[in-house]
Amino acid sequence: MNPASVREFDIAVIGGGIAGLAATAQCAERGAAVACINDSSIPGGLVANIGKLDSYPALAPLSGAALADGMMQTCKALGAEFVNAAVTSLAHSDQGSAIATDQGNFRAKAVILATGARLRQLGIPGEAEFAGRGVSQCDWCDGGFFRDEAVFVIGGGDAAFQAALHLAVLCKSVTLVVRSPTIRARRSYVQQAADNERIAFLWDTVAERIIGAERVERIALRNLAEGKAEEHPAAGVFVFAGTVPNSAFLPAGIACDASGFIVTDTDFNTSLSGVLAAGAVRSGYRGQLVTACGEGAAAAAAAVEQLQRRELL
Repeated sequence: MNPASVREFDIAVIGGGIAGLAATAQCAERGAAVACINDSSIPGGLVANIGKLDSYPALAPLSGAALADGMMQTCKALGAEFVNAAVTSLAHSDQGSAIATDQGNFRAKAVILATGARLRQLGIPGEAEFAGRGVSQCDWCDGGFFRDEAVFVIGGGDAAFQAALHLAVLCKSVTLVVRSPTIRARRSYVQQAADNERIAFLWDTVAERIIGAERVERIALRNLAEGKAEEHPAAGVFVFAGTVPNSAFLPAGIACDASGFIVTDTDFNTSLSGVLAAGAVRSGYRGQLVTACGEGAAAAAAAVEQLQRRELL
């Protein structure tokens, strides 16, 4: 790393989702020189794909993209800088952190990791082959292509139920394929889905193969309790089977749980001094937008206070 090419900030927020944007705004509000480093020019992360938020307090219906853009504009008005770059490595020391990206190198006295998580893939035959040709992980982006068709949604959490409810407005039928015999989604979503005549459920069931010629035509499922395998006609398959943390670039010394999510204390400190984590990349994250905002703001406040105690800010 050439020291002359390194840009320095008080705090670097890595990730431009809702938690990252909330952290960036709070850092700037508290007087820190802050950069938000995001690998996409579009802020918001997975939330940007949601056409109507139903778990965020607002005066009027709001899309995820509108919320994220508004938060980004607030950050910029407060003096925060945005860097469109993919972080390739994070090297930590007592003097701060060196952040290498595909667009240059940075140093920061403190770092807030808010890289979020990506949707997990099933890893079954046909999933990758038919991506964009019937297999999707964005119902708001692609639902319109399946009007009056039969589609399947794989997953049993909030995202899967939200997708099913949205797709039921457009599609002839929606079948929720849930691996577990129990429900993880919030009760209000489950009740709405149960009351919708276009939505059916297959419990204790997994997808084994997605089949077609040019596009998806069928899906092969197996009931885990009975061992029974069946194929069903399907025009589309929407996969919402959990998330995987965006944490591949992190140093080996940072503590993570068995699934790779970052472990923090109650003040959002990681096992590395001066490195904090918030939002969906953090172990124990609750999965709601208001939680993401709260965690991002709290992590930022903690980072600023730590720098002030060390007389670095």
